[in-house]
Amino acid sequence: MFFRRQSAEGTQWVTVIQDGSTVHAAQVVYTADGRPRVDWMWQHDAQGMDSALRTLQGAKRLKGCALVGVLDRAHYRMLATDTPDVAREDWRDAMRWHLKEQVDFPVEDAVLDVLEVPQATSRSSSAVMTFLVPRLDYSTVELAADDLGLNWTALDVPETALRNVCALAEDGEKAHALMVFGDSHGMLVITFKGELLMARHIEVTVSAVTGDEEVRGAALSRASLEILRTVDTFERMHSQVQLSGMTVALPPGCGAGALEMLAELIYVPLQPLGLSAWFDLELLGGDAVPFSEGITFSELCVLGAALRAHPALLDRPQLQLLDPNSVLGQSPTWGAVLGVRLAGGVLALGTAAGIGLHAGAGGYNLQAGQIEQEINTLRITAAANPPSPIVKELESLRQKDAQQRQVQDALQGSMAWASQGYSDYLMALGRQTHPSVWITGLNVHGDGRDIILSGRTDNVAAMPAYLQRLGLEERFKGRRFAQMEMSALAGQDTVAGVVQFTLKGVRKDEGDTTTREAALRAVGKIPPESNKEAPKK
Repeated sequence: MFFRRQSAEGTQWVTVIQDGSTVHAAQVVYTADGRPRVDWMWQHDAQGMDSALRTLQGAKRLKGCALVGVLDRAHYRMLATDTPDVAREDWRDAMRWHLKEQVDFPVEDAVLDVLEVPQATSRSSSAVMTFLVPRLDYSTVELAADDLGLNWTALDVPETALRNVCALAEDGEKAHALMVFGDSHGMLVITFKGELLMARHIEVTVSAVTGDEEVRGAALSRASLEILRTVDTFERMHSQVQLSGMTVALPPGCGAGALEMLAELIYVPLQPLGLSAWFDLELLGGDAVPFSEGITFSELCVLGAALRAHPALLDRPQLQLLDPNSVLGQSPTWGAVLGVRLAGGVLALGTAAGIGLHAGAGGYNLQAGQIEQEINTLRITAAANPPSPIVKELESLRQKDAQQRQVQDALQGSMAWASQGYSDYLMALGRQTHPSVWITGLNVHGDGRDIILSGRTDNVAAMPAYLQRLGLEERFKGRRFAQMEMSALAGQDTVAGVVQFTLKGVRKDEGDTTTREAALRAVGKIPPESNKEAPKK
C-alpha cells in the first residue's frame, strides 16, 4: 500500500494493446538527444487486460512510467459527423445527443472524446471525429490497472496512434498516408500537418498477405483496390491538399516483392516503413532486426501511442478517453518514507486510543454495576407492594370507555347509512384507490348493513392495508366484513397472478340483533353470552 499511485516522471512511457489473446507492450524513453529510445518490446498471451498487466508488472519496471492503453477495435466506436453548431467546450455534450441513435449502447455514461478535422483542407463543411467507449468496456480496462495500484495516463485508439507515426513522415505542406496490416484487419490513415484527416479499415489480414503466392497476390490486389478507393475519396473531399506519398508497414514474412506488387496498382508513390529514422532501437539489440524486415499492426500501435510526447507533436490534440469523474486513480501518490511515517502515526494513535478506551471501559463497568444493584432493589420493593385498588378500578373504567366509544361509532355509522344515499359509497371507494386493487362490483341492500364488495388484485398482501384505509371513510367506519372469498381467475385471457375476491358484510337480520346486543352488552344492560340461561324445553 505504501507504493500505490506512483507518479509518472513524464519521460518514460509504457504503452499496452490487447489484440485478441495476445498483449503487446513497449517502453519509450525521451532524452535530450532527440530521437525517443525504445528500451524494450514485450508480448504475452493473456485472456484479459488484468492478467496481462499483472504479468507485465512482474516482468518489467512500471514505477514512475506514464501508462497508456490502446483499445482494441471491438472496445470503441469512431463516427465522423459535421461539427456541432455549439461552442467548442460543449461539443462532447452535443455529440452525446446527436449520436444516441447511431450506437448500440447508452451514450449517457459512455466515455467520449472529439477530434476536429482541419476545416481548411475540405471544400465541404467542417467535420469532427468522435470516439466513444462503452461504460462496461471502460470500467474493465480502468479496474485492470487500479487493482494493481496503477492508473492510466490516457487511453488511445489505433487511428490516432498510427496518426502519430504517419505525421513524422510528412513532407512539408503535403499530406501523407500510412498503410498497416494486422491479424484481423488492416488500417489506412492519412494526415496533414500532424492532424488526422481520414482513417479506414482495410479488410485484408496478415495471414492473407503472408500466404502462398496465389493467396498473397489476391490479397494485395484487394488491398490495392481498397486503397485506391480511399485515396480517390480523400482527393474529392480534400482537393486543396496534395498527397505526397504513402508509407507501407509490411508484416514479417510477406516477401520482398509485396511492395512492388502494390506499387504497380497504386499511382501514389510508395515507400517502406523505416523505424530507425524516428526511434533509437539500439537497446533492443537482436530484437531490433525483425523491424527491418517488417512490423506487426499491434507493435506499431504501441510505438505510435508513445509518440504523443514527441516534441514535434506536442501541439497536436491527443485522445484521453478517461472519465474525469471516476474515483479510481485519484488517490494521492505515496512513497515508502511517507508510508512508514503514516504507519508510525497510526500505530501511536491506536495505542493511545486503546489505553483510553480501556480506562473508560472500567469506569463504565463500575457505573453499570451500581445501576444494576439499584434496579434489583426497586424490583424487590415493587414486588412487596401490591398494586393499589384505585389503579385496577382506573384500568376497568378505561376498558369500559373504549367499549362505549366502539358501540357509539357503530351506532353512528348505522344511522348515517340509513339516512344517506348510496353515492357516498362510490365516492369513498374512489378516494381510497390502490394500484394493486380493482373494484368490479358493489351491492348495497337496505340501510347499508348488508353489503357485498367484489374486485380483483394482483397483490393479496395489499388487501389488509386497503381495508384498513377503507375503514377510515365515514360510510365504512365501524363496518366489518364477516366473510372474504378469494379465487383464481379462469380462462385463457386472464393475467397470471390476478386473484378475484368477494367481501360480504353481516346480513341484515343478523346485523340488527348483533348491533343491538353488542351495544347493550357494552353498557352492561345484559350479561355476557357465557352467563345466559339455556332456553327451557
